[in-house]
Amino acid sequence: MKYTESEKNGVVILHLKGDLLGGSDIAEFKEKLKSLLDAGKKNILIDMSDVTYVNSSGIGMLISGMTTVAQAGGKFKICNIEKNIKNVFVITNLVKVFDTFNTVDEAIATF
Repeated sequence: MKYTESEKNGVVILHLKGDLLGGSDIAEFKEKLKSLLDAGKKNILIDMSDVTYVNSSGIGMLISGMTTVAQAGGKFKICNIEKNIKNVFVITNLVKVFDTFNTVDEAIATF
């Protein structure tokens, strides 16, 4: 997994790219979130438009990230989930766990 970071209207957008497979990505993702929270940036949006595959470890990474942000008093939302991945989110009821949106702008409007 690779990512780029941007900010819009006080929301940090992490644009993820590639496969979310967990592994070494978990520690990097948690460290990134921790550094953002330590800097006082508590509104986090995960843009998954370029994520091609997610396994159970990748889902665990997202859940862990959401928990970390929530415990710090922040908000963690996800947008642009590709159709096949969104089907997994629906089947596993993760759409009820995460705040998910179709676009970056739609998600940012809810922070």
